[in-house]
Amino acid sequence: MKRMLMIYPNNFLQGAMGTNNRVMQLVTIFREIGFEIDYFSFENFSPNSSFRDFRKQNKDKIIHKLFLYDFQKGYGKNELVERVNNKIRAVQKKDYLQDWVSPGAQRMFTDILNHYEYDVIITFYAYLASLFRSKKIHAKKIYFMEDSVFLQQYAWDKEQKKEVSLGKLMDEEIVRLRYFDDIFCISNDERIFYEKITGKNIYFLPHLLSENIVPVSTPFLDRKWDVFFIGFNNLFNVTGLEWFIDKVYPLLNKNIKILFVGSAAQEVKIKYSNIDILPFVPDLHGIYENVKVAICPMFQGTGMKVKVVEAMAKGLPVVCNERGVDGMPDKTMCGCLVTQDAAEFAGYINQLVENEAFYMQKSQEIMSYYNQVFNRKRYVKILEKSLM
Repeated sequence: MKRMLMIYPNNFLQGAMGTNNRVMQLVTIFREIGFEIDYFSFENFSPNSSFRDFRKQNKDKIIHKLFLYDFQKGYGKNELVERVNNKIRAVQKKDYLQDWVSPGAQRMFTDILNHYEYDVIITFYAYLASLFRSKKIHAKKIYFMEDSVFLQQYAWDKEQKKEVSLGKLMDEEIVRLRYFDDIFCISNDERIFYEKITGKNIYFLPHLLSENIVPVSTPFLDRKWDVFFIGFNNLFNVTGLEWFIDKVYPLLNKNIKILFVGSAAQEVKIKYSNIDILPFVPDLHGIYENVKVAICPMFQGTGMKVKVVEAMAKGLPVVCNERGVDGMPDKTMCGCLVTQDAAEFAGYINQLVENEAFYMQKSQEIMSYYNQVFNRKRYVKILEKSLM
């Protein structure tokens, strides 16, 4: 059996956000291919991630060994001093792209490689790429690009840090991409862009779901909610949800029932009689069986929207802004109803809820596109060829 070390900063077994779901599906594929997986991750990295219940969550032994670096406690002596010195050096060098690798995390990673041998080491964010700088790493190094990090960070920093430029951030990301042997990109748009500027062959690897996913079976008129939003509490989701409530909601038919799921929904401070809010749902199957239309209001972001792919797999029509179809190979043929205009956004929802024939047409278009583009067996073969 081949051995893999996976580096991902959050506890993906918690679910609750699209990237965790993405990693879970990839881990399932890696195990199918024949890998035993060790996992290097971070405690106290994010308020939305904890490993307190990891042993219980890992009861099926998905992960063989867990190596956990604690951001608060560090690893070894003098780490606080080293962190300060690193920040001073970064300022002096005028590095702008975030680096999540502290001195202690680097030491712990080195110790892991001194004690264990791996065939493949993978990670998901260029913010962690400095772990891979060492020429002593003999394993194959694979990067799964979930986001264009220079674009993402520019969106975060441009208002607060006037000295930040797209060009500088992009240059720093390109340097980090050179550390890897193979790159898999969730977005076909970004795959094309990065191939052109790096000269590397980059594989398109969309979000993949299990083969036993079945479309919603509950009759149209028996479903509890008309509109469904799911989102993790990040800036892009919250901004999109606020736009939906402020601009779209007043234009919807008043009898429409709406469900918001996920931590982003906690930012909705006003109660509405026809909106239900569930901050966390451990299993979405029952939710999908009881909703009609999925929405993805979003004006910023990179990669591919996992929530859109999951809705497509269930045969749910999707109404979204242009960012909702990011990463799709053909945005005009994917079956999603795409608009930047609030009135048109509301009009699509009203039409889908009122006109069952139109609803079924869009549902068929969505499923047809999903079955063509998200062919799991095809991408598993591509992964197997690279990893093995």
